[in-house]
Amino acid sequence: MMSAEQLRGLPRAVRTGAVPVDDGLLRRIEAEVQAYREFLDDPRPQLPPEKLAELLPVMGWLLYEVSLMSLWQVTPGFESLTGEARRSARAAADLIARTADAARSLPWPEFAPRALGAIRAQALAESKRDTESGYDDAWILHQEARTKHASFTDSHAGSPDRDRYLLDLDEVLLQIALAEAGTACRTAERVIGRWIEGLDDEDPPWTEDDSPRWTQRMFSQLTDGAAIGGRALEVADRIKQRWGFVHQVDERRLALSTAYQNPGIMTARAILLVLSMSPEMEALGRKPGNHETWPELRADLLARFEETYRRIELPVLDVDGEPVPLLAAHQGKIVQLRLHLALLVPGYRLPSALAFDPCVERAELDDDAVEALSGWLAHVGDDRSGWDANVIGCATKPSFVASVEACRRAVGRPDGYREWRRRWFVLDRYAGEPGRRQRVERVLDAQ
Repeated sequence: MMSAEQLRGLPRAVRTGAVPVDDGLLRRIEAEVQAYREFLDDPRPQLPPEKLAELLPVMGWLLYEVSLMSLWQVTPGFESLTGEARRSARAAADLIARTADAARSLPWPEFAPRALGAIRAQALAESKRDTESGYDDAWILHQEARTKHASFTDSHAGSPDRDRYLLDLDEVLLQIALAEAGTACRTAERVIGRWIEGLDDEDPPWTEDDSPRWTQRMFSQLTDGAAIGGRALEVADRIKQRWGFVHQVDERRLALSTAYQNPGIMTARAILLVLSMSPEMEALGRKPGNHETWPELRADLLARFEETYRRIELPVLDVDGEPVPLLAAHQGKIVQLRLHLALLVPGYRLPSALAFDPCVERAELDDDAVEALSGWLAHVGDDRSGWDANVIGCATKPSFVASVEACRRAVGRPDGYREWRRRWFVLDRYAGEPGRRQRVERVLDAQ
């Protein structure tokens, strides 16, 4: 068994790349976890022995870092790849699965909260298969992580000496929520954007008769993803008020000063997709959740989107208290969100606290704002590459296209979406693929 000093050096070394994540490291971790299990008695004591109480939180951090490092090596859609690319991605996914199994095997796992990050990473790796079974497996794993998180939180509740673990659980919830909302968005974006290709496949993954089933499934998952995302942002509020954010991850802290941004962006994306699909669900005769009517639900979604968006824009300060510019990657996502809302609810007012480009400073999301936002995404130059418009710019699922138009109709602007798609085809995520324009035109020409 490693000493506390030996173990403490590993998570940081993995994060910086000084220690490679490979079979040798996993074997070492698995042996450690097995050694921890030898402390188990029958019946199991409520608290871990003093030696393990020191090691478990650090092992949880190590499992978190190992799974996260491996996740970057899992290429999206890897099951459809061939040769070395597929083998490499599969090997990384297998390492993540072993890391998650090690997390499940920990004795007193509630004292190693960050180990839940390994189960979260396994869910994301499964979703990157981009298959129906992969999405199903991912959702099961997300539910496992959420259930364990609730159980661990309950085990520490009411014990003032457990604040350290409750803080760890709050901080790791930000990552669990980000992942769950991300999988829901990933599934919807893939299915909605690739619907026409799926129909044209020799072995199609769906038919038009499957459209209602997919709509209901995606709507449910997106609703859950948006809900846990909203809860995570409330937790971020609590962390900020009670402990503050930090500028570097270490054994004690995980939530950085940018803690609102990634969960906020993904939660806002999920909310917009739920809003976009709500007319589809209404047409299928489904109930609007806890609301009396579908218009009430849509009004609530818009309010939740604004609340989430405001958190994304909260200023971030560096260690010296100076403002930190928004990352280029986040700038693009902000523009995507504003464009999606502008196309969905033309004329909506969304003032912004950001000023990285004049297109974002337009408070009224009218036709001029749509053109400015589209132009920013399509632009290549000034040290940045062009962006796509995400799902609103590549949808080929006919019921989704009709649903977007129904949202526009509710504010008196039913036309314009299909024309925008044709005018800004360059913003289609798959615009460069042979035959893509012809397939998109088939969808846009249909009534």
